[in-house]
Amino acid sequence: MHHVRITTPSRLHFSLLDLNGALGRIDGGFGLAITDPNFQIVAERATGIHVASSVYHERAHSVLKQLQKIHPFPGIRLTFESEIPMHCGFGSGTQLALSVAQSVNVLYELGLDVQELARIVGRGGTSGIGIAAFDTGGFIVDGGHRFPDQKTSFLPSSALGDIPPPPILLRHSFPESPMLIVMPNCSRIYGDAEIELFQTLCPQPEWVAQKLSHILLLQILPALIEGDMPNFGSALNHIQTFGWKRVEIEAQGNELQLTLDFLRTSGAFGAGVSSWGPAICVLGEKIGELKRETEAFLKTLPNGGSCFITQANNSGARVVLD
Repeated sequence: MHHVRITTPSRLHFSLLDLNGALGRIDGGFGLAITDPNFQIVAERATGIHVASSVYHERAHSVLKQLQKIHPFPGIRLTFESEIPMHCGFGSGTQLALSVAQSVNVLYELGLDVQELARIVGRGGTSGIGIAAFDTGGFIVDGGHRFPDQKTSFLPSSALGDIPPPPILLRHSFPESPMLIVMPNCSRIYGDAEIELFQTLCPQPEWVAQKLSHILLLQILPALIEGDMPNFGSALNHIQTFGWKRVEIEAQGNELQLTLDFLRTSGAFGAGVSSWGPAICVLGEKIGELKRETEAFLKTLPNGGSCFITQANNSGARVVLD
């Protein structure tokens, strides 16, 4: 074996379920793996660590050093041929960490599964969607963490210590018809700003978790299983109007809400912000036509934006050995 090529999905995170903890669990959530954007990384054995990436050089080094402490290996050379943009709602941190760790795992035949790799590189402290997206793809629901004995605070994964990934409650294939991703250029929420919002606005009211769980169980999941994308989209629209998703949307500024309003009145079944955004997942029937209209709309925003067509990934990361 001389080379390994790993191509990851991105993940869309539609909503956390419970930021209250009244039932003894927090977090939980649901989301979807998509084909683009992606990481494509070519890895080969080497002496020492060499990373060819202008954006992810330091973060990839950090992941490799974490892995090397537990599973010593001589070295690796990584070449990034495509990259997921940071802080856009695509889960780049988890996909980066797992793809880099999987490169070492395969090249040096460590025999670790994806859950073990996620523990080593510190992913899954809030959401398990990105881990499952890498592992299996598809539409995913995770069951959160025990509160407060397993996790004691409402914080993002980046601010947490050694917390295991949550259990995956459901994985289901998603229709691979085209969907639109829309990205207005607005503020990005991460790091200290993200931590401050969690600290100041959690716990959320108990009714928010109850309402989200009701929508998930009796609207989103039946629509998914029956292939009813108009009703799935309607549920996405509803989720944008209350609870933590309102926090995420309002933190981004007016452009994100204006874009959601435009999409809802332009023939989309539904439009949902992924995590903190600014990426918006748009479902509809005439995606090509909607893309052209959205490109024109984005030009009217103060800072513009971009959009592209992708589809669901129902298989997870692809590993090819040379």
